[in-house]
Amino acid sequence: MSRRIVHRSETGLEYQGLQMHVPPGVHEGVIELLTEHLQTSARILDLGAGSGAFTRRLHDAGYAVHAADMDLQGWSVVDVRVTQVDFNREVWDLPEAGFEAIAAIEVIEHLENPSQFFRNVAKHLVSGGILIFTTPNIVSLQSRRRMLLSGEFAFFGHGLLFEAGHRTPLPFWLLEDLLASEGFEILQRRFLGHQGLVLRPGRSVWKALAVPCIDLLLSLIGRQIPADANLKTTIAYVARGPR
Repeated sequence: MSRRIVHRSETGLEYQGLQMHVPPGVHEGVIELLTEHLQTSARILDLGAGSGAFTRRLHDAGYAVHAADMDLQGWSVVDVRVTQVDFNREVWDLPEAGFEAIAAIEVIEHLENPSQFFRNVAKHLVSGGILIFTTPNIVSLQSRRRMLLSGEFAFFGHGLLFEAGHRTPLPFWLLEDLLASEGFEILQRRFLGHQGLVLRPGRSVWKALAVPCIDLLLSLIGRQIPADANLKTTIAYVARGPR
């Protein structure tokens, strides 16, 4: 019997009573990026809207926002239009197109075909419209340490397909190549999200000392990786769509 795939995990974070399914600082960082690249009166499509926490932020910031998600069971925003869309399909059944911006916060790692996702985004943007999206940062020191010790990326360990729906790990360099291959121009890349310190009862002294030593070694031998990626959970891109 196949196991049910869950697409959201609990974080304990909320915005106006709406559950947030992102690490601390991600929604705030994306709003900051948007205001740098987009007028607040713009029409924006929020993909993977979940309960509507980020949609509500967009609405409160003055954007004309339409929401879409694969599963509307958790949707809780009554004054914003929402459409159910399977983002894995080749054609998205949306009632409108021509958005000036599309946001996809922690969506692409859940999908089967990132390139098809970018092509569909381009179809629903105005010429030269803005895509802003985030995904887990798998080149952080935490993730690289985990790969070294257990062979798994952070956020993509064994079983997380079923617990969080994470199926597609995407390092920054691959995302940039995929965007370029689909005609997107990268305007900005920023690493976001606060990486919490996890203190495990009973951890031995040598393990407690080994972690910072391993991280120092990884940072020294991984100098081709952006330094600002080391301690951040999430990578965000702002990209201009094909004209």
